[in-house]
Amino acid sequence: MGLVVVSPEKIIIEKFLRLGFLAMNNEAEYEALLVGMAMVLKMGGNTLEVFSDSRLVVGQVKGELEARDLRMLEYLNQVKHLQPGFNSFSSQQIPRSRNTHVDSLATLATSSAQSLPWFILVEDQCRPTEKKEEKVHIHQIRVRPSWMDPIVLFLKDNILLEEIRGKSLWFN
Repeated sequence: MGLVVVSPEKIIIEKFLRLGFLAMNNEAEYEALLVGMAMVLKMGGNTLEVFSDSRLVVGQVKGELEARDLRMLEYLNQVKHLQPGFNSFSSQQIPRSRNTHVDSLATLATSSAQSLPWFILVEDQCRPTEKKEEKVHIHQIRVRPSWMDPIVLFLKDNILLEEIRGKSLWFN
């Protein structure tokens, strides 16, 4: 699966994804889209024009088609999660016949006669892209009576130690 990123300065970056997991064509298209979106964001880009030969993926991203399959819905949600990072985001479906450049990335390095600077990146992807959820680690601390409790009570509530003698300092 290939993707081509063209910068505003017309620098071309080509990337070929080798999926190390079973993926249907539309899943592979989503993988390429997500990798491309992440690349552009990492490079500081804020405008993205997507051209894909997958009518389903483009239709779902544009909101013209519903994502019924759970896996497609997960991919679509990941795209929607990344979209706010762009000032401008558009997607367009193109015929396969106009997408030969991406489809032939494997042989492009030896056959290209373009004078523009370009790079080809190859990435092995062993499992489907998953949404990375931000985790918050919470450390639970057991509260036990402390020598500071009477002082805190006095400062906070103006309660003297004599007023709480015989009562437990254990607070819930």
